[in-house]
Amino acid sequence: MKILINNVSFGYNTGCRLLKLKYDECPNTIDLQDIWEDIVPMTFKEIATTLKNIEQRRVAIQCLGLERLTKEVKPVLINTKSIKKTTAWVNPNGELVTKKFTDTYELYKVKGEMINQGIEGNRWDKLNDVHFVKCKDTSTDRDYFIWVDAQSVYQVNNDRKWLSSDEDYGVQINAIQAIAWTIQTNVAKDNIEKIVRQGDCIMIKKKLPTETIGDTLRHLTEVEYLELLVAES
Repeated sequence: MKILINNVSFGYNTGCRLLKLKYDECPNTIDLQDIWEDIVPMTFKEIATTLKNIEQRRVAIQCLGLERLTKEVKPVLINTKSIKKTTAWVNPNGELVTKKFTDTYELYKVKGEMINQGIEGNRWDKLNDVHFVKCKDTSTDRDYFIWVDAQSVYQVNNDRKWLSSDEDYGVQINAIQAIAWTIQTNVAKDNIEKIVRQGDCIMIKKKLPTETIGDTLRHLTEVEYLELLVAES
């Protein structure tokens, strides 16, 4: 049995524990009232060590929330970048207006020692440092942390080279590269005309209708994010 949270599927037990994180009381729309008090919420350590899927981690961190994340593992800010944006916006009167705003992204590191406390075994059984990008949902003005793979972020923006160590991550990748990495597409490079973002929904318009990379997904680069994102709400 599966549980769907924010359009992402989880196994039943994991889904129950994430719902317990997300809600203080059992919502009337969820048929878990009989077992709600017995459900044990997931911890950040469990999210980091048991969820391998990127989208599952993203939703799980949203359920955990910034306050609990900060309290549990004390993330360290390693890079911040701001972008001045102009986008179309529909005001409360239904009128299309132009909105200018500054979008700030922050890249954080959670030290592996914070995650590995209490985990038995050798170093191969433990996690290295974990990284998150903090961003604002322009439609709700809420802040979110999204998990990113720092090594992959670097490779996407540097021709698949390798970082030498965790200590290099905060120097050689930045918050814009991290937020761009969270968007995946099968549209080939140089074939994107523009990108429109509405909350979690990403719409990509291709230059050529047939040029894709098949079923394989790739991450967006910093350049694509900066140059091709033309509107968001």
